[in-house]
Amino acid sequence: MDEIRSFVKIIYECVESNHKVMEEDQKLPDADVLESVCNTLLNVSTMAEELRYPSFRVCFIDRESLILDMYLHSHTVIFESALDFNTRELHRLAPALNPAMSYLLIDTSGDEYKIIGINASYTIWENIMLKEIDTGNRMPGIFNLYLKGPGEIDACFGESTLVRYMSGRCDFLRTDTFTKTQVAEELRRGSYLSEEDRLKVLYRILWKAAEYKHGGLIFIVPDEDSCRDYLTIKYKIPTPFAFGDHKKLGRHADQVLKKAVITYADLLAKFTSVDGALVLDKNLNLIGFGGETEISISGATRPELSFIGSDNKEVSDRRYDDNGMRHRACYHFCNYVEGAVAIIISQDGTVKACTKKGGKVLVYDDVALPLM
Repeated sequence: MDEIRSFVKIIYECVESNHKVMEEDQKLPDADVLESVCNTLLNVSTMAEELRYPSFRVCFIDRESLILDMYLHSHTVIFESALDFNTRELHRLAPALNPAMSYLLIDTSGDEYKIIGINASYTIWENIMLKEIDTGNRMPGIFNLYLKGPGEIDACFGESTLVRYMSGRCDFLRTDTFTKTQVAEELRRGSYLSEEDRLKVLYRILWKAAEYKHGGLIFIVPDEDSCRDYLTIKYKIPTPFAFGDHKKLGRHADQVLKKAVITYADLLAKFTSVDGALVLDKNLNLIGFGGETEISISGATRPELSFIGSDNKEVSDRRYDDNGMRHRACYHFCNYVEGAVAIIISQDGTVKACTKKGGKVLVYDDVALPLM
């Protein structure tokens, strides 16, 4: 399939340019091997059982490799006899494979590919009890293919998606939207937060909100006055989140900050499930939620849009009306409110972000969240 061949090509380009250094044991299989594995996974993806479709991860670590022993909270079990890598075996094994906690180990070194074992990851008991780690980076940081559903495969590093194949389309998911783009520059403008503090809260909000599969909007504005004429906030509950206070707590400061970030970010993430936008200022203080734009989209002049690809160049095949009213409301909001950033979370967990620069609303599609 030409589409899968393109998918594999993008994977290689992405891994080669990825900032993370992959260990020697993590070298990708040859392109034709990776293409063959992807085609097998796609065949399995359509094999529903009791209305459930298979979903699991595979990786390509050799059975003699010591790399998985480096991860404290994971262990590997090896089958006494290797299994054939085919649709029948994968369909049988799929119910035992939790994509949030395990990798299926595939040996592609021979003429016939083999299933050799399972790597199981887990969180420490304290974090399970406190429910502080229930999304994000539990998986060892190695390259893997994640079969998400019918016709959909993500190429990942740990749990962070690099490239997505879905229904014949390939998308590179960028992880630098909130660190190296115009969106990142706008979030820094007028904020006293450090980069580390901002990302701790923002990524946690987005991880949790995407997990809810409800969809949502986040408007980040300079202050309430800047958007007063364009936004009605149904639930106003101004709540400051002071990062500086934890430093007075001595040796317990890091633990206190971690719990404060988790509690605050999870609260805000839950607010995204309510119809309307979650509204924050540039220091990520809560202004309110249930925000509704007062901009008449039908009568307003369409903003000039620029869709930015992974190479930071404009993508010419995307349009204003490619998405629904939620996206259009964000485009108009950023066009009218100087200094605003809008983040759109779709029901399938994908994230988009936009802001205005040089008279154009810049739209960053295919946003991936790096590991926390």
